[in-house]
Amino acid sequence: MIEKMRKYSFFIFEPEYSAFLQKLKDLGVVHIQNNTDPKEIERIKVINEELDDLSRLKSRLTTIASNYPLEKDQSHEDIPHEGIDETILGDYTRFIDAVNRIDERIRGLQKELSHYHQQYRELEAWGDFDPALISKITRAGYSIQFWTVLKSQFNPEWEELYDLEVIATAGRSIYFITVSRDSKVHDLEYAEEITLPDTSLSELQVAIDTLKAQLKTEQGKLAYLASHTHILDVEEIRLKNEYKLDNAYYQGNRLYDDNLVILEGWVPEPKATNLEHSLDTLDIAYTELEYSKTEDVPIELKNNRFTRAFEPLVKMFSLPNYNEFDPTPFIAPFFMLFFGICFGDAGYGLLLLIASTLFKPKVKPSAKPILELVQYLGLAGTVIGFFSGSFFGIELVKVPFLASIRSFFIDSENMMVISLALGMIQIIFAKYISAFKKKSQSGLSASLSLFAWPTLIVMLLILLGLPALDITLPSWIEYTLWGIAGLCILLALLWNSPGKNIFLNIGKGLWDTYNVASGLLGDTLSYIRLFAIGLTGAILGQVFNSLALQVTSGVAWYIAVPVGLIILLLGHTINFGLTMISALVHPIRLTYVEYFNNSEYEGGGEPYNPLNELSLEDDEN
Repeated sequence: MIEKMRKYSFFIFEPEYSAFLQKLKDLGVVHIQNNTDPKEIERIKVINEELDDLSRLKSRLTTIASNYPLEKDQSHEDIPHEGIDETILGDYTRFIDAVNRIDERIRGLQKELSHYHQQYRELEAWGDFDPALISKITRAGYSIQFWTVLKSQFNPEWEELYDLEVIATAGRSIYFITVSRDSKVHDLEYAEEITLPDTSLSELQVAIDTLKAQLKTEQGKLAYLASHTHILDVEEIRLKNEYKLDNAYYQGNRLYDDNLVILEGWVPEPKATNLEHSLDTLDIAYTELEYSKTEDVPIELKNNRFTRAFEPLVKMFSLPNYNEFDPTPFIAPFFMLFFGICFGDAGYGLLLLIASTLFKPKVKPSAKPILELVQYLGLAGTVIGFFSGSFFGIELVKVPFLASIRSFFIDSENMMVISLALGMIQIIFAKYISAFKKKSQSGLSASLSLFAWPTLIVMLLILLGLPALDITLPSWIEYTLWGIAGLCILLALLWNSPGKNIFLNIGKGLWDTYNVASGLLGDTLSYIRLFAIGLTGAILGQVFNSLALQVTSGVAWYIAVPVGLIILLLGHTINFGLTMISALVHPIRLTYVEYFNNSEYEGGGEPYNPLNELSLEDDEN
């Protein structure tokens, strides 16, 4: 359900405004009414930019920490980090400065290392010679030139014309030198003269190894710092608290030469009494305001434990607005049933239930609601999968010790009927929700035609469906139902737009009849995929079981067992993954498209976000 809200207006003198906001923050229950878009406030823009930079830095450091190669039984705490002052781990500014300095050194070392690698590649073909020897020969009056040329362009006559020595052949190129007296310089067509580094290969290798060691040391320091992102979390909380307080400060309306500030906010009804008592104690002037249905009232959902587990599905789409119903209690049981039918295997469902139950106590508070949802879905998969007759691809109807309950298993034909029946029920239910919403917003008269359509569908299903099942109703009940159906037709055709021209009503009624008839058929048929997805998963499980038996048939047990286990493990892992995706995607589609469309769900609600002091624990939640 949607928590009822109260709207208040607070009156504060400007000199006391900041202190008042701090008191509101301590109370932690008032959702500040935005009179100005926070994105248009310069101070808020700056904070948002800082939060964006912080988010990017946190993501980058997390990647660095996860990619740093740790040795066996080594943690990031064990990474050598000599030269790092441990006190910076408690000072955000110094921490960021240290990260930037190390990052800059790493980039410099990487650039220098790249340069040395390039020199090494240029010198590698010539071998490890001493450049001092070349200098000595040059001083003796000889000129040595280094050349490279494509094999196809090498002229053998050069060997006769010049003192030429081929040093190496690598790939498509030939590397050679020419020696001449009296510093004579040759000019060879197609050949490219090379200027070599004034160092040897062995010296370059030493330099490269030294740089690599320095680079590893700096990368270790950065990885060590990257594993201590707690300080970034603290800074993020500080910025978020600053955002809330600054936004509240700029949302006040200033009157009388800015001497008086009027601030408006929303409070959940159960918390309103405590707020008023606190404000009276603090001698703060306030008044409760009336608000119209067109105002954007913040939304806080209040549901029981079972329903609350399904709230992420609603929030992922959109929160309801204040003038409609919270859809969570209405979609929860349907979504659970749809998932169970799609999952279609008790073994997979049991695996999901056990895994989510084991991991739930170990995860962060923010992940617990998701795992609780998975628990319910796993339970649905286990129960419905069992009665569907599948356990890790084993057909339970063929298991001898289950023969006494064989009649309880649901065959594929009945499962298809159940899927369509559930679809029809959800669509009719959605139309009733739409009618009740209209009644709540505009009154009974405006909603009568909306009540008429689902009621007419129910009457026709009873009157036409029961005889098909050889069920005969007493005449007086049958006449009563036909009378209700006739009344529904009249309401749908003549009362769909109360107060307007009757011919306009008739025209709109006929158009609605076409839309309802065509939409009902198409929407209902969408639910047949529930049965198809569940059947596909069960069949694939059987296929992998059969494949394991066929491959290992006639093979020695010590070969059959490991091979069979590998086939079963891989096959059922693939099937589990595919089934899991399908069992989530299609029920979500049915909820967002079929149910929300037929219930005329509007959404667009703004979440209740009170001015309060955030902590790391709150951020994790």
